[in-house]
Amino acid sequence: MSLPQQTTILIVGAGPCGMATALSLNHQGIHDIVIVDALLAGENSSRALVIQAATLEALNDIGCLDDLLSIGDKPDTLDIHHGSSRLISIDFSLLAPHTKFPFTLVIPQTNTEAVMLGKLDQLGIKVFRPFKVVSVKPSESVEEGMFEVRFASGEMIKTKYVVGADGAHSAVRNEAGVSFKDPDGDEKQDYGNLSQLVLGDVTFTSPPQIPTKTLGTFSHGNFSLFAQFPDKASPDPTCTVYRVVSSVPVEDGTAPQAPSAEYLQALLDRYGPPALSSDPAVNAHPTRIDRLYWSSRYRTRSAIVDRYFTLNPNGGGAILLLGDAAHIHSPVGGQGMSLGIRDAISLGPVLKAHIDSRDSTSSSKHFEEWGAIRRRYAITVIAMTKEALGMMTASRRVWAPLLMVGFSVLRFLGRFRFMKQMVAYRISGLADI
Repeated sequence: MSLPQQTTILIVGAGPCGMATALSLNHQGIHDIVIVDALLAGENSSRALVIQAATLEALNDIGCLDDLLSIGDKPDTLDIHHGSSRLISIDFSLLAPHTKFPFTLVIPQTNTEAVMLGKLDQLGIKVFRPFKVVSVKPSESVEEGMFEVRFASGEMIKTKYVVGADGAHSAVRNEAGVSFKDPDGDEKQDYGNLSQLVLGDVTFTSPPQIPTKTLGTFSHGNFSLFAQFPDKASPDPTCTVYRVVSSVPVEDGTAPQAPSAEYLQALLDRYGPPALSSDPAVNAHPTRIDRLYWSSRYRTRSAIVDRYFTLNPNGGGAILLLGDAAHIHSPVGGQGMSLGIRDAISLGPVLKAHIDSRDSTSSSKHFEEWGAIRRRYAITVIAMTKEALGMMTASRRVWAPLLMVGFSVLRFLGRFRFMKQMVAYRISGLADI
């Protein structure tokens, strides 16, 4: 497909955030939209697995939820273990007074994208691929108040608004000259054993003896996560597939970019829950990874833009940033994609208000208010994920008896409804709405 020469809104990035932006704009009655992506369909290797309650609320508001709910699983509890003992069970059902969706939705990102793409197709909104942005400049014609966006293919499109939803290495953000740093000035990004995580979608030689579909475990400064894929969204419909995540100890050096089954199993044997161990001395029902469908490595980093928008100096439109182009943080807690989708959906009415505004002197207030709110929420999520990292790596820094006392207190408090509800509320993102 060849690009049109001009559009009102150009969305760069066709992941969940970019497509959610388009759906939100369409819901506001804005239809002059072009979406581009640098990758061919199916090449995106980012694999988020969870959508939180606040994001389900937002997706429901734009009519893009029913199909997702029909595919994914809806667990309402998440067990967190310290070693082999349960530390706290997070009960999302306690969110019922605050949301219509008192659970987390477990659904692979590939399915989320497929549902969104199907919605866009129904609306006649196409994704143009592969188009890699190389420059974003104000149009030389001041009267137009447009941006000229050029691509590696040599093509160019004029647009009033550019939405950067193109990930952590955002070309749009770089072209806008927007700073992207750790909000606490921690540019060393040293999170100990949690500085690297490896992920894999796997089957096991025998079903793991774990009574829950999701389980997080940390011990000795390391972390692992186990989650079962929904039956309707499994990479292999002939068997049960699981997502496993493990931190990589500092002494192990740099993890492979695509870890093997053997590499993942060795980490699970050392730091995973006993039920995933292949060692009969540890696990009464030993099991091991049988098949590997996909794997990847993630380097833990926190960063946020200093501003979410840049106005066209010639007047008119703006460059706007959201999702990973605006903020990144540890994947612990499953917050990244959910927060980005809420960025995207919240932008729809803001862009609508700016387009409809006839007062050019005050129209930037729409973006200022939106950017300030979204940045505040992102800072909160970054702080929350850093707190979780700090708790999980505490054994490397805190005197062992004192650490055990702290965990005993947390385990005691975790029995109470108010504690379970507070933790679930923080993770759900409902404070954003």
